[in-house]
Amino acid sequence: MHWLAWRKLCRHKTDGGLGFRVIEDFNTALLAKQLWRLMDNPDSLFAKVFKGRYFRNSTPLDPIRSYSPSYGWQSIVSARPLVCKGLIKRVGSGSSISVWYDPWISDSCPRPAICKGINYYPHLTVNQLINSQTSTWNRPLLQQFFESEEITRITGIPVATGYKPDTWGWFYTTTGRYTVKSGYTVLQELSDEGTLPVFGPDTRRLQAQSWKVKCTTKLQHFLWQIITGCLSVGARLCSRGMRVDPLCVRCGMGDETINHMLFECPPARQAWALSPIPTPPQFFPTGALYSNMAHLFWNLPDNDDMLMYPWLLWFIWKARNYKVFSNDDQNPQEVMESAITESRAWVAAQTVADGVSNSISINSGHVPPGEWCQIDGAWKVTDSRAGLGWYNFDPDSGSVLMGSSNLRRGLSPLQTELEALVWAMQSMLVHNKRRMNFQTDSAQLVKMVSKPAEWPAFAILLEEVEHCRGMFQAFSLTYIPRTKNTRADKLARSARAQPHDVYYINSVPPIPLPGPV
Repeated sequence: MHWLAWRKLCRHKTDGGLGFRVIEDFNTALLAKQLWRLMDNPDSLFAKVFKGRYFRNSTPLDPIRSYSPSYGWQSIVSARPLVCKGLIKRVGSGSSISVWYDPWISDSCPRPAICKGINYYPHLTVNQLINSQTSTWNRPLLQQFFESEEITRITGIPVATGYKPDTWGWFYTTTGRYTVKSGYTVLQELSDEGTLPVFGPDTRRLQAQSWKVKCTTKLQHFLWQIITGCLSVGARLCSRGMRVDPLCVRCGMGDETINHMLFECPPARQAWALSPIPTPPQFFPTGALYSNMAHLFWNLPDNDDMLMYPWLLWFIWKARNYKVFSNDDQNPQEVMESAITESRAWVAAQTVADGVSNSISINSGHVPPGEWCQIDGAWKVTDSRAGLGWYNFDPDSGSVLMGSSNLRRGLSPLQTELEALVWAMQSMLVHNKRRMNFQTDSAQLVKMVSKPAEWPAFAILLEEVEHCRGMFQAFSLTYIPRTKNTRADKLARSARAQPHDVYYINSVPPIPLPGPV
């Protein structure tokens, strides 16, 4: 029996589905990867062969009709709408980007800039908005064309020093490169745009929570079935057109709904009353299934005995099935004891597994000896400014140096972390500190600096990092836990909170700082 539409089953688990793949969409996302390779690696043999045959004087995105195209090429170009949906122009020099027609603004999706009045300059390019002498955005010109919110988005885009070609990027990944996973996600969002809204209780939060419960995957799936209504109880079978008796097979006192079978049937009520789960009158259990499940998910006391409720639900369901198929009435005491035994066995197994994994784990927060500099960036979407902070300490001399500054808010928290690293490196070079271990609580920043070619979205700032890195005699970037980076974090937060420009470098802290952890 079909309990749920295939399209709903293919939704992500966080959206109420089971995470199955729509084969057609997944195939399109894979084909889009090949189209992206043609654009991202134009010097590869793969790109040269297709260019010579199908787009000799254009790009793979141009809708040019080819004479007798191969099946492979027809398949690749079928992914054009998907790729075009997520393309964004990355500003280099800005000379090839049309302000009003090319998608170069980062919003909920990439788009052209929006003029605040009548547009008298239809051929305006982005490089005309940049002050070439200072390599910064021309604010008076921006204020002439755009509203304040648009200016905030534009000024958050880093500007290259000197000439740098404009490039295409993928908007829906942090790195700026296309991935099959992100392409498939975009296709699913596009398919949901035409879906009419459903009026009624929104169970997606409950369905998503079912996969976070600490129990076996089988029981997580069972919890999802309970919330979704995919259990073959009498009332549900009747609603699907089957001619069966809807009365409860265990008590015969009412229709066998999912809530009745699990919570309201007298044997089920006895099992709950005998269990460690609190059953306050009029609060739990009730006649509302979603209310009961929400109570189990979020309102139980925080102790190990409360972890047994998925097993209790499962054994109540099994007791019902024994009655239906074997005419065997199970004692509620036995049902409850079986649930406790199974849950404790599973918890014990997880404890052993955790002990094994912890014994072989690597301490990623190990700090190499020598002088170090902790860095951090403070970013908040509601603030117009971002904060930068660094804290330098030399264990040999005991000297301390720190910096706190703010600047226009960047496009993302990761961009601010990278800007904090650039400023800290420049400051260390100014103070002739050329052997330095930089420390950050951003694991992504460490990955970015170690493999800059895989992060084209931050190419301008990463080039600045590489430039400064070459001036150090010894350089390292280490990940540390956030709890050990509290001083740089507080310096960055204090600068972000200021309504005026801040640029502070001194050995005396501008604000009280926490001690070493």
